[in-house]
Amino acid sequence: MRLCFISNPNSTHTRRWVTWFARRGHTVCLVADVPLQEPWSEVPIIDLSKIFYAPIVRFPIWAIWLRRFLHQWRPDILHAHRVNSAGWLAAASGFHPLVITPWGTDLYQLPQHSRTIRWLAYYVLRHADLVTADAQDLLQTASHYGANPGCLHLVQWGVDISHFHPGPAKASLRTEFGLGAGPVILSPRAVNQIYNLDIIIKALPEVMTTLPGAMLILRDYNTDLAYKRRLEELIIKLDLTKAVHWIGRVDPYERVADIYRLADVVVSVPTSDSTPVSILEALACGIPVIVSDLPALHEWLTPGESGLMVSQRDSHELATALCQMLTNIELADRLRRIGPTIIETRANHQLEMEKMEELYQTLLDNN
Repeated sequence: MRLCFISNPNSTHTRRWVTWFARRGHTVCLVADVPLQEPWSEVPIIDLSKIFYAPIVRFPIWAIWLRRFLHQWRPDILHAHRVNSAGWLAAASGFHPLVITPWGTDLYQLPQHSRTIRWLAYYVLRHADLVTADAQDLLQTASHYGANPGCLHLVQWGVDISHFHPGPAKASLRTEFGLGAGPVILSPRAVNQIYNLDIIIKALPEVMTTLPGAMLILRDYNTDLAYKRRLEELIIKLDLTKAVHWIGRVDPYERVADIYRLADVVVSVPTSDSTPVSILEALACGIPVIVSDLPALHEWLTPGESGLMVSQRDSHELATALCQMLTNIELADRLRRIGPTIIETRANHQLEMEKMEELYQTLLDNN
């Protein structure tokens, strides 16, 4: 097949998805709706920002360019990842068959910001021939915004279980990061206010009253610099500079599995979320998780049986859950065994991409 994607070229999710189809033998190209930051030689990329870039008015110009490009390149399928931006362009191109994959915030939050964005969400989803998402809750939200219920399909980003699986933590990394011998709490989410990293930091002093040697690892990527400054000020205010360690970019991506294996618990408490791949990766590595009490997460976890759930903005509740996870050996051991089984049966990247390939083919056969 000839597959044209529109997506953020800097996203690991985009790269894993598009690369799989390129390596599968399909002819692919990627239209980048945000400026390319890191080279990607494996896939042909058209960076729209290099063609024209200006606030707001870039979209009509890009839409005209995209129509001409699609007429020349003649893809079998056009697939936009995200309803906003990429989806706007894809729908405006008039091309079919059209696949739309919402990511979460593009439907959970952005349409609440303005009538225009809400109308655009309806416009995009009504034009889609196929809508995929990684949570039933997100698919229901897509239906609410106009997607045809008959074209909705659950497809996970999935986890590469050949890399993300249980294994021993590398002692050299613990030494490299100066983690000491105490329990390690890992927050794998980006430095953005939606992920409530401040709540995790505020929970740490209470955890340390029970477990003085506890350490918190924060991932530093996709960083909102203003928010990070506030976090650093909070860390200093709470006298946590020796208990918090920042980890920057990790290359290659598969090495992130070693970071998970350092952790005794992985915590993710965003205000809004679909199915976070980072939590699936943690489960695949056999690491117990504490997550926000959100509808999409209930599709994966049963509180107390396969993970713990807490309110998004309650640092005391989070501290209590962390202490429970870090001191209840029986609970943690049970969760370590359950996690990999969940991923092997429901979120194997290879199987999910094969499912997507079948959906593409069915779409072609029916058009």
